[in-house]
Amino acid sequence: MKKYSTLVLILLSSVGLFGQTKKDSLTYKLDEYFSALTALKNFNGNVIVSKHGQILLEKTYNITGEIDSLKVTKDSKFIIASVSKVFIKFSILRLVELNKIELTDHLSKFIPDFPNGEKITIEQLMHHQSGLPRELTNNLDYGNLSLSKIVELAKLEKLQFEPGAQTLYSNVGYFLLHYIIDKTSSNGYLTFIQNEIFKKMKLKNTLEFNSTKLVPKFAYGFDNGNGKIIPTSKENINKFETGNYLSTIGDLYSFSQQVLSGKALKKSLAIKLFGQDSIIIQAGGRPGYRAYFYKNLKTDITFIFVSNYTDMPIQEVTADIINLLENKPYEVPHKINRKAIQVEVETLKKYTGKFALEVDITKTITIQLIDNKLFDVDTNGEKTELYAYSENAFFIIPTTKDGYIFILNPKTNQYDLTIISTGLKFKTKRLE
Repeated sequence: MKKYSTLVLILLSSVGLFGQTKKDSLTYKLDEYFSALTALKNFNGNVIVSKHGQILLEKTYNITGEIDSLKVTKDSKFIIASVSKVFIKFSILRLVELNKIELTDHLSKFIPDFPNGEKITIEQLMHHQSGLPRELTNNLDYGNLSLSKIVELAKLEKLQFEPGAQTLYSNVGYFLLHYIIDKTSSNGYLTFIQNEIFKKMKLKNTLEFNSTKLVPKFAYGFDNGNGKIIPTSKENINKFETGNYLSTIGDLYSFSQQVLSGKALKKSLAIKLFGQDSIIIQAGGRPGYRAYFYKNLKTDITFIFVSNYTDMPIQEVTADIINLLENKPYEVPHKINRKAIQVEVETLKKYTGKFALEVDITKTITIQLIDNKLFDVDTNGEKTELYAYSENAFFIIPTTKDGYIFILNPKTNQYDLTIISTGLKFKTKRLE
């Protein structure tokens, strides 16, 4: 037996090295991350990640123990919400290539009576620098509004800053881009996008959603309703946006690989899809769906996912995955159960006030002290108690990372509020 001892040691060493290599590989780490996220019932959908042209992860993840209609396959078609804005920008640049428009054209050229239209350029609309608000005031039911009616309502909105002075995400601005494409292309918005993007790039599974037609392999959306996974409403499914598009993970990845090919749009213009940091980042979210499109020219990383389940910490996930791929610190998802602690009443008083979301100043949050406890009081007077898990951080539900964080502003000597909801961080401005 002694003569085999060296061979045994070599074999054991090989197994050990193989195991270490596998666990250290990006593919292993990516799969470990999304498997953990799915086990926590925080993800249901498709993911694809590539680096330097090599696909590291291409996999479907399904939450187990739930109803069959939640289940998806790699060919499932998902509503991609604001990820469709990538197609809007591409279409605008294609119209530039066809000499139909210029990026420096002002909005007033296409809508002569639009207030401040002579100040707002197409390029500012593309990059969310128009000064227009995130949404139409008190008109969130776009499903019953025509595009021309939305434009009329947009005329009533006030600029939140001088065009070009700041960046503020604006769905209103993208409705206007939608309108410009519709008016300047030969056969209207939808035909233009179908011919100039979907057909040219052979994106056979990408289409505008029409609720009156049966869509094969359609991934119906689900939400978290008091801890239970429930179907989202039909109103949310039929919600109108700047192109209510369906797509598959395969089509979105194919688009990402063709975008600089020069076949559908010359490269010198396609490069304008990328920001100054050479990255395209576009997240999409609405009740029942989450989607993400990331392409970095410097690192040659592409990261895309589509999900038919709302309850995922999207901002945390997207940051973690990029950190993982760039060999930076990240945290594998794990179960959370926060414990409430006591905070002095005098400290709680400092957190009270009225705040407005920076992304949409029409949305306000009122924090009040009632019976020596902190509450979020909505416009209808409904009170939600906030529980402290540190001196300045609070939760409502102990099993999520969502919550309220108060940070002292040295300039005002008052506490600013950041709200974390489904993994997204929303900064606010103190109003009083």
